[in-house]
Amino acid sequence: MRGVGGLIRLWKWRLDERRRIVVDLEVLRAGIERQIERLDQELEHERKVASQHYEAGYGFAAYRRANRERRANLEMSREEVIDRIRAAQEDVNDAFRELKKYELVLENWEKRERQKQELERQQQQEQERLAKLKQQQEAEQAKLREIEAQKLAAEKARQEEQA
Repeated sequence: MRGVGGLIRLWKWRLDERRRIVVDLEVLRAGIERQIERLDQELEHERKVASQHYEAGYGFAAYRRANRERRANLEMSREEVIDRIRAAQEDVNDAFRELKKYELVLENWEKRERQKQELERQQQQEQERLAKLKQQQEAEQAKLREIEAQKLAAEKARQEEQA
């Protein structure tokens, strides 16, 4: 099962790579959200300045328009990144399923090997038990033959004494 072990290592590596991509995309999304937040803060600051200074009020409309455009661009970028995150997460899920498939194949093979070894061990023990029983039976039969031979010899000796 060396081939499966290699596939497991490969898919672990692929899974790690795909997880890194998701993390990188999440960092990118967080950066975009910080930029949006900063734009909102700048807009609020400029609104306060424009309301306090008459001269600043003239340029505020143009600033607000540019700010809204930048914000819209950032929101579009964020949505694209979110879509990429979803796709990357699906890639992670696919890689995880593939990895699990090979891990299950290896686990099942190892389980069958353990069962096979256990069966072989049990068969060996049974063969050893039967061999021991056979030895004991042969020893008992040898004793019985010896006793029988002794009885015959004793009987023969008694018959010779009587004769």
